[in-house]
Amino acid sequence: MMDYREIILHWLFPLCVGACVGSFLNVCIYRIPLGKSVVTPGSHCAACGAAIPWWRNLPVLSWFILRGRAACCGTRIDFRYALVEALTAALTVTLWRYYAATPVLAVIYLVFTAALIVATFIDLDYFIIPDRITLGACVAGLALSAAVPELHGAASWSAGLLRGALGLVCGGGLLLAVALLGRLIFRREAMGLGDVKLLAGMGALLGWQSVLFIIAMSSLIGSVFGIGWMLVNGFRRGLKIPFGPYLALAALLWLLGGSQWMARYLAYLTGR
Repeated sequence: MMDYREIILHWLFPLCVGACVGSFLNVCIYRIPLGKSVVTPGSHCAACGAAIPWWRNLPVLSWFILRGRAACCGTRIDFRYALVEALTAALTVTLWRYYAATPVLAVIYLVFTAALIVATFIDLDYFIIPDRITLGACVAGLALSAAVPELHGAASWSAGLLRGALGLVCGGGLLLAVALLGRLIFRREAMGLGDVKLLAGMGALLGWQSVLFIIAMSSLIGSVFGIGWMLVNGFRRGLKIPFGPYLALAALLWLLGGSQWMARYLAYLTGR
């Protein structure tokens, strides 16, 4: 039975931190595509520009307390703000507990997950993934591979960096080949370069093995959702469906046991 200290450390603390981080991610999702600073000005109403005091900016809770309306001017607040905060809080608790034995890895994966959430919702809105996220993930992935070689199960910084670079090349190269093949077959852009750069960053941080899992799983999930979307909205020619969210979901599945799933599947195929 858990005592109160364990409840605070493993549940309440990551839950509150995750919700607060989710509030900041909402700022990033809104401002980054518009080329605005995510630091200044402080929180304000997008409709009338009035500053939002902290007691009206409580993650998740404020949306329900205000009944989805801005206190300053009554403008409707999209439920997605509360959704992003709740999603970030839930994933923070999940990853913190899953990697409780390795706090350094937990923090790295939590920052990575935050970037995936921002990339997902920007891609849903604009069908783009900003370079500051994708290229930033590539640079950070390589730097962390050298600084924390345990990310790749390596014993030295050089081995970690080498494996991170291999993952980057595999991730970017394989998805670039898919994108170019799709363009040849369909005579139009089948996948954006933002997706290519995002998978390259994933490979740099998670390793080349993750790339195979992420491509296969995101394609499967994307196909299911894509077919469902077309059934609901009609089979319209030229329908655009962002692929970034499926890459992000597949990467999260990898973090939460995907490597073990793949190992078991390969063992099953080889009869071991």
